[in-house]
Amino acid sequence: MRHAKISRLTAYASLVVLSATLTWGQGFPKSGLVYLQTIPIPGWASPTGNGNVDLMGYNPVTRMMYLADRTNKGIDVIDTHTNSVVGLIPVPGIATCGACPNGPLVAIDFQQLVVTDGLQSVYVWDLRAPQAQPDKYTLPVSFGQVTDGIDYDPINQTVYVVTDAPPEYLIGINLAQKKIVSQTPLPVSADLIKFNSIDGKIYIAAEDADGDNNSAAAGVYAYDPATDKLTLVSKVGPPCPGHGIDIDPISNIAVMGCFGGTGDKGDVAVNLTTGALLTTFTDVGGTDAVVFNPNNRRFYASGALGTATTSGCPGALPGFFGATVPILGVVDATGPASNPVRFDGAACIGGGHIVGVDPITNFVYVPVTQYPADPKSSTTGQNGVMVFWDSTPLAQAQVTQAQATLAPIGSGSTKATVQVGLFGRRLHVSSLPTGVTGRSAWLVIPTTVGNELLPCAVNTTTGVAGCGEDLVGDPLIGGIVTLSVDSVAVARGPMK
Repeated sequence: MRHAKISRLTAYASLVVLSATLTWGQGFPKSGLVYLQTIPIPGWASPTGNGNVDLMGYNPVTRMMYLADRTNKGIDVIDTHTNSVVGLIPVPGIATCGACPNGPLVAIDFQQLVVTDGLQSVYVWDLRAPQAQPDKYTLPVSFGQVTDGIDYDPINQTVYVVTDAPPEYLIGINLAQKKIVSQTPLPVSADLIKFNSIDGKIYIAAEDADGDNNSAAAGVYAYDPATDKLTLVSKVGPPCPGHGIDIDPISNIAVMGCFGGTGDKGDVAVNLTTGALLTTFTDVGGTDAVVFNPNNRRFYASGALGTATTSGCPGALPGFFGATVPILGVVDATGPASNPVRFDGAACIGGGHIVGVDPITNFVYVPVTQYPADPKSSTTGQNGVMVFWDSTPLAQAQVTQAQATLAPIGSGSTKATVQVGLFGRRLHVSSLPTGVTGRSAWLVIPTTVGNELLPCAVNTTTGVAGCGEDLVGDPLIGGIVTLSVDSVAVARGPMK
């Protein structure tokens, strides 16, 4: 995989140089984004229109990108090796729904594709053994409806889903046990959520400032699976109708997208350790999805209501929520403690509100109904999924060896030393945790491709576990490694 990264970028070298020549100046030069192509989507009207989509999910093992395609009533499968559509996974029961499906997500360790249908159900496909029918989890009406935002907690192997119609809930579905394991009422209307490897909590972007319920409740909420408790982290005032959210697993800073409402002054950055609002990015707003790339530590926010006046992008597009400057904003998280995040520029898009990233090649994907954008007409250009290459340097050098010392959490006695070393072309992890009192254990390691889960064999007589597995990505230096025993975090420590 490490050599694949290099050869992949080498293969695109001439294309990138050409594209840079053609598109430099279409956005802030500092953004580092270079437009490569627009992938046509079968079934969409040609040349423009029908870009009715929702979230994207990525599988670093197979290098497939999944797009919730409401026009085709299914999940488009995009091969990021070739940047082409290789299939469509129909989602059952949504033929007459105008805003379905919502979110696709890949649980890397299980190789399962989890999809919220935008109604009352969650579907799970096993990508290793294609099944005629997916597993289906239908939520009772009392849990609320409109299954929406989704993310995966590898510590307890549970997918969490928010419902986006009263009464709102956060639902936990354990993929190992194949059952609903938690139902937590939410005091707010929520859209998107994100697991945080630093503390093992699920962070929720509250959108109540858009007028759904209680605008005073807008902010970032944290749910702790270990205690089943929900707490408010930040008010991010003035009230910001939170939608997209993602987290830098090194600095513990979240970027939240704001969309609509009087509080939408731009996307915001929040320190999740202190709850402090760090900054408001006034150049990009109207954001539905925010995605973080751990390989270069950059956030991407697709804003249909961006207000950047120096971007060089076209003005208001017909039919795009009265958009002023549709841009893809870039926020860099590698700054010093005094200024940890900064707006790093933007690229012109065609009115899209969704974004996905392949952190192996640093390709960024934006579904659009029209590109190039044309403020005078909605029937010019080309629809599909735009592909950018982020040419900025990686956030850390390639790792050849690293180590983490895991200390017990609370009053426990479980501890471990985790060693990472380069063996051939692969980074191999080895560890012998002690004081293990359960029957199953695994390590959760933040890497340049996401949170990877590595299983351990437990000797229940001696309380010693043996962990050994290869990584897909490189471990994030400064990221927090967690040892989970029987789905409970028992030890943590930073990778050095």
